[in-house]
Amino acid sequence: MKRHLCRAAALAIAIPVAHRAQESPHRPLHYRLEVAGSTLRWELPSTFGTVTGTAAVFHGTVDATPLASGAWNVRGRIVVPAAGMRTENRRRDRRMRAILETAKFPDIVFELRRFTGDLSRFHPGENFPVQVAGDLTVHGRTAPVQLPVEVYVFDDRVEVAGTFPLYWKEYGLADPSFVARVKEPMQVVFRLRAVPEKAMGTDPARGLHPSQSTPEGPPLSQVPRRGSLNLGDNDRFP
Repeated sequence: MKRHLCRAAALAIAIPVAHRAQESPHRPLHYRLEVAGSTLRWELPSTFGTVTGTAAVFHGTVDATPLASGAWNVRGRIVVPAAGMRTENRRRDRRMRAILETAKFPDIVFELRRFTGDLSRFHPGENFPVQVAGDLTVHGRTAPVQLPVEVYVFDDRVEVAGTFPLYWKEYGLADPSFVARVKEPMQVVFRLRAVPEKAMGTDPARGLHPSQSTPEGPPLSQVPRRGSLNLGDNDRFP
């Protein structure tokens, strides 16, 4: 009798576990950033108007791994070669590289550490807001950054857009004024295109949901500059 009760208890535990496994087909998502189709720039207020700089070269990845708890572990890394940034003024660019000491500190790096968002909406045709937090390293110094990001999911790619303020004094940088006086903070504005890693053999976006019409995200001029932040642990699927 006791043996039958043990078997029944084991079945009672195993059946719902197997059922949950069948209901959770979500697999890891692996994306890499593409320069083509992306925009990464910064805007710096000055007495003669706004100075704009662009990063024409960068690389990075974003990975999302489903956890047994139902949460997602999202990590990312973006690397921008500091010497590759341009302001369309050669003398100003030389001063910028000198201030950044690009020979000594060649890379500007953002490491995504924390993510809050509803990934149940991750399928083509959707766009939704998330919030991210991470570490930004400039000039060899690292400071925390947190910001709202808008996610646009297409059939063959994902685009993320947002903006955040950057205070150069936090990174031990000298005043970058050149002819005109500039003031903090500068605004970093981005719209980044990410494509699935081909090594995975499938398009993660297609693997989650059937194809739908794709959204056309707003131009960078319409990306909101501010947003309320309430960062927490990775959200769960409903």
